[in-house]
Amino acid sequence: MSKKDIRIDFNKKSGRIKPLNCINGGPRSGGYDLPFDFSDEFSEMGVPLVRTVGSAGEYGLNQYINIHCIFPDFDADEELEESYNFLPTDLYLASIRNTGAGIFFRLGEGREPYSKKLYARPPRDAEKWARICEHIVLHYNEGWANGFKLGIKYWEIWSAPDSYECFAGTRQEYFELYRITANHLHQCFPKIKIGAYGARGFYSLNRLNATEEMKSYVPFMQQFFSYITSPNTYAPLDFFTWACYTTSPEELAMHAKYARTYLDTAGLRKTRSIICEYNTVDRGGTPPALKEGIPSELGAALIMAQKSPADMMMYSSSDVYSRENALFSMDDHITPHHYASYGVMCYFAKLNKLGTAIDTGDDYRKELYSLAATDGTDGAMMMVTRGFEGKVELILIDSPFNTCTVSKTVPGGTRGKGSVYRSKDVDISSGRLALSVKQNEVYMLSFFNKQL
Repeated sequence: MSKKDIRIDFNKKSGRIKPLNCINGGPRSGGYDLPFDFSDEFSEMGVPLVRTVGSAGEYGLNQYINIHCIFPDFDADEELEESYNFLPTDLYLASIRNTGAGIFFRLGEGREPYSKKLYARPPRDAEKWARICEHIVLHYNEGWANGFKLGIKYWEIWSAPDSYECFAGTRQEYFELYRITANHLHQCFPKIKIGAYGARGFYSLNRLNATEEMKSYVPFMQQFFSYITSPNTYAPLDFFTWACYTTSPEELAMHAKYARTYLDTAGLRKTRSIICEYNTVDRGGTPPALKEGIPSELGAALIMAQKSPADMMMYSSSDVYSRENALFSMDDHITPHHYASYGVMCYFAKLNKLGTAIDTGDDYRKELYSLAATDGTDGAMMMVTRGFEGKVELILIDSPFNTCTVSKTVPGGTRGKGSVYRSKDVDISSGRLALSVKQNEVYMLSFFNKQL
């Protein structure tokens, strides 16, 4: 039988657990007045931030979040309250806030995969568009127009302008729109974070089958960075957002390293690198939620992202009707159905709540991954057995704990729900614990002290 060791050194702290369990879309992503509500699930997953992109409206894409939904008549006076339709977006954001999550607000328009673009195109007056964005910030952060003081920190200017589906304009038109808007918002609200731009990804770096469109993403990014760092066209960039759709946690980590390296090379060392869309989605064949490897892919990706230079990550997406959602569904429109990956997100939420990462050594890439955390009183470790089957021995170095419980999520089962097994209290006062594991399992070990 194969055997591997994981050394958990409680003397070696390795920074804070990052907010990697963020999500694209809120708990009522299909609309603001629908019969289903995943607020309890969002709370249990401890979602730190919700990115408001790809948000469908109750009657399609024309109700909330997108600029044309909030400001429906571009010829109207942007200084007047009556020019805005805030209510649907107010309700949508309230459903997010009620779960305890914060807002990551995308200013722009949604994807339009059609030959004729109604809204996903450059505004005809970039300065006015920037002032409209200003009033949206005023409404949600400073109470303007019977608004709120939500303290929204992150404001993203557009998403995926490097794709014609999302921005039917030239690169130069987007660069100029960003420069004008970012500078205007930074002048009006110096304390908020302004960034861009939901890059579609860096797949051409390593994929031999990269399409011509994929090959265009990196040059777009390089030109954007060159544009906003040039003295004549300077614009602030507090964060840079980019997507990665992959079944390989190693590819995700490689792209995170590339993004950080390129930002630093461009002189943007203080700019945060944010994976704004992550998923293991496969656009063909078996729905992702029903694939046995999906939970372990998600668990391994969360661990690899924590150990990468990325600062934040968002799962895509919470839309219950989307093929990309492998967390939960509402197939009968009455009762929520949880997939196995939902439990994995809940596991990570526990690590995030504990806060401080603990060293568990190097991962056995493509086989075994681990991440531990503590708050000084309790501890936990998530372990993912992607491609390993055999015996794992945990060696606890200077452990302050004498007891643990073990939860194990096994993929498969009815409708992708998987099976969860939980142990009784296990004595770990010896500093060692042996587990027999199989491939594609996800473990959560909770450490604590018990009177023996």
